[in-house]
Amino acid sequence: MDQRIWLLWLHSDDKAVNRLMAQGVIAMQRGALDRALDRFDEITRRAPDFAEGWNKRATVLYMMGRHRESVADVQQVLNLEPRHYGALSGLGMILVALGREEDALEWLRRALEVNPYLDGIRVLADELGERLKGKRI
Repeated sequence: MDQRIWLLWLHSDDKAVNRLMAQGVIAMQRGALDRALDRFDEITRRAPDFAEGWNKRATVLYMMGRHRESVADVQQVLNLEPRHYGALSGLGMILVALGREEDALEWLRRALEVNPYLDGIRVLADELGERLKGKRI
């Protein structure tokens, strides 16, 4: 089921956008982050209502260490698709990187509410929850 959801999210009705998405994903997988970012920038310009364009751009920005910009793109994804568990969990991971662990845990839990089968996210949320228990007075 998860794979079918991602296939739906990745598909646009615009062939040029689909081509740019494929190019961007390949560039991202090869570590050519600047090239990937160029492709996803073009997608967000051409199809601003296509949530996955924003999500992929957010992912690349995160990979580049540009966390605050990534957060802005994730927020755009969630405006377009509030149940996008990839964006929900991604926001949690970004917030961990920014040192905002309590906020991160909230977003990771939201992702798990939407998709309880995110095993890696569950492990991260459990570890974060345990760590935060020790910090509370």
